[in-house]
Amino acid sequence: MPSALPRWKAYAYSLPTLLLPGLSHWLLGRRGRAVAFFCIVGATFSVGLLLHGALFPFHAPNWLYRLGAVAEMGLGAPYALGRIVGLGRLDMRDAADLMFGYGNTFLVSAGLMNMLLMMDAFDIAVGRKE
Repeated sequence: MPSALPRWKAYAYSLPTLLLPGLSHWLLGRRGRAVAFFCIVGATFSVGLLLHGALFPFHAPNWLYRLGAVAEMGLGAPYALGRIVGLGRLDMRDAADLMFGYGNTFLVSAGLMNMLLMMDAFDIAVGRKE
């Protein structure tokens, strides 16, 4: 097991996951995990968009959408890029679509998974986990 890094370095190693899911694990030398995490989070994000899920803005019309926005922001750059490009735009007509709820669930899950990956990378960096 590699030696534990100082806490400030561990925080620094957990942040690249916000740029690309799995990037922190890649930088920590866990290449297999990094590729698997990238594929899993990327597929979940893609399926959410294909099922007409919305990338909620933080100024959404109700509190539940705002809570979903916080969870989706855990994706980091993919969320920001999607919002800038206009993917997953919140349209109230889509809310009546049967797949809207499923798509949102996939997108929120992808954001929460990415947050967990950040915590996992931190634990590896401080030596709590192999």
